[in-house]
Amino acid sequence: MQEEHYDAIVIGAGLGGLLSAAQLLQRGKSVALLERLDHCGGRFTAKTFKGVQVSTGAVHMVPFGSSGVLARTLRRLQIPHRLLDADVFGSFHVHGRQVRARGLLGVYRFLGPRQFFWFLRLGYLMFLRPLPAEERDLPFSSWLARHINVERNRELVAFFERIARFALSLELHQVSTAEVIATTKNMFRYGAPGIVEGGCGALIAELERRLRERGATVLLSHEALQILQAEGRVTGVRVRNRVTGNELLLRAPLVVSDIGPRATTALIENRQVRQAELLKQQRQVAQTASPAEGERAASASDSAYREAVGLKVHVLSDVSLIPHRGIMYCLDTQRIAGIVQPTNCDPRLAPPGKHLLITHQVLQSDNIEEEKALAIADLRSLFGETFEQHCRILTMSVYRGEWPVNRLAQGRDLSPVTPLQGLFLVGDAVKPSGYLMVEGVAQSVNYVLDLLDAIERDEAVGPLGAPRLPATVVAGKHPSWLDWLPFGRGRGRSRSSCAERPPSRLNALRWLWTAPGNARKQVRRPLYP
Repeated sequence: MQEEHYDAIVIGAGLGGLLSAAQLLQRGKSVALLERLDHCGGRFTAKTFKGVQVSTGAVHMVPFGSSGVLARTLRRLQIPHRLLDADVFGSFHVHGRQVRARGLLGVYRFLGPRQFFWFLRLGYLMFLRPLPAEERDLPFSSWLARHINVERNRELVAFFERIARFALSLELHQVSTAEVIATTKNMFRYGAPGIVEGGCGALIAELERRLRERGATVLLSHEALQILQAEGRVTGVRVRNRVTGNELLLRAPLVVSDIGPRATTALIENRQVRQAELLKQQRQVAQTASPAEGERAASASDSAYREAVGLKVHVLSDVSLIPHRGIMYCLDTQRIAGIVQPTNCDPRLAPPGKHLLITHQVLQSDNIEEEKALAIADLRSLFGETFEQHCRILTMSVYRGEWPVNRLAQGRDLSPVTPLQGLFLVGDAVKPSGYLMVEGVAQSVNYVLDLLDAIERDEAVGPLGAPRLPATVVAGKHPSWLDWLPFGRGRGRSRSSCAERPPSRLNALRWLWTAPGNARKQVRRPLYP
């Protein structure tokens, strides 16, 4: 069997894997990047369909825009890119009309004086006073019910509900109050979301081009079969070429996995996780006789990983339906939580004269056909005859099982440390608290780099000879990966400071009257070739 040696192996060429490989190359390491599919990007790329850049998962949007973690990481890696920030806080479809809010205080236009008072009261409780310890783990829906009359403030509750569904792919009862507050603070402090010029596929193509240019071995259509180990240390990966069927051994003392904890665990145990088998198992758990039995069954199986699931719809329209570069939150729909029209930032994402809209909703049942029908009904309700006359649906994509919105729901993420020395996780299952979507993916990579820098400096050793985590990695994290490996706190914040820290809290004040992206001049960066 052919054998090759590297300093590091990265499993999975999603955004987390690509960023990991690029950062390791920048540190002078030889890197092999494995990807089971015939293309890079995972859920953060796009395919051309009928002249439209149809995203594989993302909506061409970066949550924190040009000031966020991903943008800063790309600048540090010298990856050409351009992010066009939103020009509004958002708009809200409520009571049959779309209300535009340039800044946060613009929600008064649909909340009215009474609900706006409670909105300001909640803002004070969330941001201007310490959160009581007994409220930290309280589901946000329960926290709201504790502080307002939810029946008399339905539009206000819907405001939080739709933002949570769009940004986190979770219902309010599925996310803790502490996590909602941490995430919201970061959203305000970093700035407005932004659309990637050229779409997320263009950014992925640039990352892949730079990796190859800098000497990385990029193995597409290569499936990782087993993570190899000896005496508690990772030694490499056994790989199969999906085209030829040939196997090879890749040896390295460092392996970074971007395929999630479930699939990584399977590779350690020399087995594979299959989508059909996983969905079947999840259905069996959901059909358990009682909620208590279902909870026990979930805890005893792979379904203990609480992922976030959703459905996205790509719509091509002859007319513009959203008059800004931000998100339209839908407060009076059955399923759709929000819609973006990325062609407002980059018209090239659709054919000339056409407009691309992307909707997102949380899956609320296992009946996928019903979920799709409700999405179509929402579109008809939102846009009426305009939808029937000027729009057509391009794709409807479901994200669940081994291809969810997030492999672990916001606030339930694991540590990047694994039981094997030299094996680390990046991606949407190890998002640091307060960092969502691709911002969380980018920050997870930065935290692992902080950890590797600490190891190279011999900054203390934890149980079983495993390196301790720097405080930047420990802070705000949930228990160690799979609860197998205990670890102590490091000696302080890592001196490398790869992990980005949010800007001053004073930046959040910019949201009150106008979106931060509209208040500052757009930074012009090199276009894609």
